[in-house]
Amino acid sequence: MRRRWQILGLVFGLAGATPAVARKTNQAVYEDPFDLGAGGASLTRASKDGRIFANPALMPQGGGLFRWLGSTISVLANKESVGTAQSIFKKAQGGGEATEATEAEQAAETQAFIDKVFKDPVRVGWGFSLALVTSNFGVSVFSRFEPDIRARAYGPTGLPEVRFEAESYHGVGVGTALRTPWKALSVGVTGKYLYAAEPTISVEITDTESIAAFQNQDLVQDLTSHNTGVGIDAGAVLLLQGHHVDFSVAAKVDDLGSTSLKGAAESPTEFKQVQSAGVGLTLHTGSDAIHMAVDYRDIGNSYGEELFKKVYAGTKVLIRTYVGVSAGYYNGYPSYGAEIDLILVRLAGTAYTRELGDHPGADPRRLYMFSLSAGF
Repeated sequence: MRRRWQILGLVFGLAGATPAVARKTNQAVYEDPFDLGAGGASLTRASKDGRIFANPALMPQGGGLFRWLGSTISVLANKESVGTAQSIFKKAQGGGEATEATEAEQAAETQAFIDKVFKDPVRVGWGFSLALVTSNFGVSVFSRFEPDIRARAYGPTGLPEVRFEAESYHGVGVGTALRTPWKALSVGVTGKYLYAAEPTISVEITDTESIAAFQNQDLVQDLTSHNTGVGIDAGAVLLLQGHHVDFSVAAKVDDLGSTSLKGAAESPTEFKQVQSAGVGLTLHTGSDAIHMAVDYRDIGNSYGEELFKKVYAGTKVLIRTYVGVSAGYYNGYPSYGAEIDLILVRLAGTAYTRELGDHPGADPRRLYMFSLSAGF
């Protein structure tokens, strides 16, 4: 039992310490937290430096030269993570040689912990970006890390296992955009340098060989490996503006020609080309706006996902440019968000669900995200 705890501790320790987030599908590598609250439907309207990755053709939209200059820090966790993390840290504080009595207590505590992980998977994460966005140029340095830990009664060999997965995406995006001679149409391109890893580790709880393998230094070093690659996104937006009603249509290609990644990590080795389209309707006054949007991602079915993971829909309500609320449909579940602009500081909260299974309810993670932005 003591070894069993050691391997669990190692897995969770790696999750907290490895700069190793959802695994790459039809999503952009970086999304603004407020956009996630609106169901992730961002092809026709995105926030801050989310424009560079959602659709670079959005940069010319709006008045003035500057769109955003600042940084954003975000943290996220599913509700069950809090109690599990407390158990981990409490156990990690123990030490010394175990007596027969403490071995029995340890066995009981470990079993209780395993039972908890079987019932309540853990997903936590953080994100960071530093960006400058203007009406025709944008650059963003970003970092995103989301580990996910769950236990299953039956692994690939039929034995109980603890499974660790992570999405670790970091890099730089540089976008440029312009309005065409037909001013209603804008086009844009984003070049990306990516540093990515998607480690997956399974530990059979009763397999001592697996436990020994996890204590191997080479394996630990492998978990820190990332692959690198350079990719290109391209997009276009047609915006038909009226006095109080705007209509927009967008098209986007992520990872044009597919993005090859190379390095020591087992995955990812490729981000596939994805074609997407979106429509948006905006009702607005001089300072208030309601934007409704629907995106359909991965039209060519490059990732072979079900329909509920391809449709993103949501609404953003902006009040006097200082308060924003959002709601939407994301991965087959409702999503919500709110943002307050305090001039140089923006606070945002988002609640959404990542579905890791092949249908809603199969393997969901209900996530709560808080973000702090400093800039203007």
